[in-house]
Amino acid sequence: MDPARVNSQAISNGMNIKLKSSFARLLVIMTLLTTGVVLAGTADTRNSREYFFTLTFGDLPVELATAGDAGKLGMLLFFEAEDCPYCQHMLKKVFNQTDVQDWYQARFVSIAIDIHGDVEMQDFAGVTLPSKVFSDQQGVFLTPVISFVDLEGEEMYRHLGMIATPQEFLILGEYVEGGHYASTQYDDYAKVRGVKKSDGTLITPAAEDDEKSD
Repeated sequence: MDPARVNSQAISNGMNIKLKSSFARLLVIMTLLTTGVVLAGTADTRNSREYFFTLTFGDLPVELATAGDAGKLGMLLFFEAEDCPYCQHMLKKVFNQTDVQDWYQARFVSIAIDIHGDVEMQDFAGVTLPSKVFSDQQGVFLTPVISFVDLEGEEMYRHLGMIATPQEFLILGEYVEGGHYASTQYDDYAKVRGVKKSDGTLITPAAEDDEKSD
């Protein structure tokens, strides 16, 4: 066999091995990078039901007492309905954000209330009743409604309609935390904070119809 040909073949084989090795390393790096991107993309979100809302037996006086013991400001009640697309938007795009969850968990006990539900709960007076009756008594007939309640069981502020972004939801929380509701309309406060709204983005169509009929 021609020594030159043998040597050429050996060089060729060596190059193929190096190319395969380099390609394998490249695949590993790409896999790690892709995994990192996926993890980075999901690290900022968590399940809303599990991480934003408090697991509760529906005893509001007990939950308020727990909030007080933990040094929180009070309670957030999220009035929702199963067929409400605005509620679903907040569950999937707002309440699932870790920064939103962490901020609100530090300040409020958050509880979801189904305005059509038959699940029994205890109101602030300790009376047991279905969630739909409680919603009725609270004057909630449309969704979503976000009610902030102080440690005495008194409503501090009520927001009607959807909050579309995590950023604005944090601004709403700061509005309540700072007591700005006592002297400033939320829309004015939000505008100063840079929130831009368009008609129909923050309230349900049904609520719009009610406003037009007033």
